[in-house]
Amino acid sequence: MKRNKTEFVVLPAFHGDCILIKTFDLDHNEFIILVDGGTAQTFKYSLKAELKEITHINLLVLTHIDSDHIAGLIALFKNSLVDKIQIDEIWINNPDLVEINNGELISVRQGDNLKNLILEKKPKTKLTQVSILDEVISRSGIEFTILSPTNEIINELYTRWETLRVLETQQNKSNISSVQNSNIQSLEDLNKIPFFPDKSISEDIFNASSIAFLLKCSDVSILLLADSRPEIIAQSLERIGINESNPLSVDYVKVSHHGSLNNTSQELMRLIKSSNYLISTNGGTANHQHPSRETISRIVYNSNRQQGKLNVFFNYNLDNLKERIGDFINENDLIYGEWDAISQNKF
Repeated sequence: MKRNKTEFVVLPAFHGDCILIKTFDLDHNEFIILVDGGTAQTFKYSLKAELKEITHINLLVLTHIDSDHIAGLIALFKNSLVDKIQIDEIWINNPDLVEINNGELISVRQGDNLKNLILEKKPKTKLTQVSILDEVISRSGIEFTILSPTNEIINELYTRWETLRVLETQQNKSNISSVQNSNIQSLEDLNKIPFFPDKSISEDIFNASSIAFLLKCSDVSILLLADSRPEIIAQSLERIGINESNPLSVDYVKVSHHGSLNNTSQELMRLIKSSNYLISTNGGTANHQHPSRETISRIVYNSNRQQGKLNVFFNYNLDNLKERIGDFINENDLIYGEWDAISQNKF
C-alpha cells in the first residue's frame, strides 16, 4: 500500500499507552509502527478494531513492562488476530517478559511468558534490544533517535530481575498525581516550584527502563517519551547538541507517564520547542491520578515555548477526566496561558 501522509492515533488505553503510527518509507510504501498495547482492556475495546484491517506491522515497540503498556500486547499475542499479521521487528528490553495477573500489576509467577508467545507465534520476527548506545536507528529512511534507556539502567534492571520478582506486590503504590491544593494555585505559580521527583532512578527502575525516542518521518516528527525519566531524556538531548539556546523543534511531544508530575521537569521543557503536546490517560487509578497541573504548568510556561497558540491534546474527553480527578484545568488557565486543551486522539 502506498502512502503520502503520516497519520497516528493515541488509542483510548485507559490509564496506559497504545499508539499506532501509519507512515511511509523512501518509496512511499506504508510503514506501520505500534508503540505499546495499553491495558488488557485496550486490546478488547480499541486496539483489536484498529488492527483488523492491518496485515503487516513493520515495527512493534514495547517501551517497558508496566501492565498499562504490556497487557494489551499479551492479549494480542494470545488472540488469533495476530496470526494474520506479519511483524518484522520487535523492540524489547526484557530478559523474561511476563503474563498479567490482573489489571494493575505484573505477575512474574503466573501465566504465559510473553517472550515465549512471541517465539511461538512469530518465530521469524527480529527481536532487538534497544538503548542509547544505538544512538540513531534507521528503518527504510525513517529515523529513530534513541533517548532512553541507558545501558546502565538496562543492566541494573536485568541484575535486579529476580529481586523484582519477589517484590512485585510491593510495586509503587504512592500517589503520583498533583500535590494537595495544587488546583487552587495558578499554573504560572506552579511552574516556579522546583522539580523534585519522589523517587530516585534506581527506585523507579521500570519507568526508567522505558524506550523513548525521537521519531523522524518524511513529513512529521514525534517525541515519544513513554514513561521515561526527564533526567535521562535531558542528558540524552544535551549529548546530541540540544541545549536551551538550540532546543529540539518537534511537531508533537507524547508527554511522559500520562502527565505525572515526576516525569516532566522544567529543565527538560527548556530543551524542547513544540506547539503540540499529547497526554494519554483516562485520569488514572485511585493510587495514580493523572495528569497533574504541575506538568501542564511546565508545558504552558516553558521558557522555550513555540510562538503562537499552544495545544495540549488529551485522548479522553476533558469533562470525563475532570469527573475522575477534579478540575485540573480551568478557564483562567486557558486565558492567561494562551493555550488550548483539546480532546483529540487522531492526528
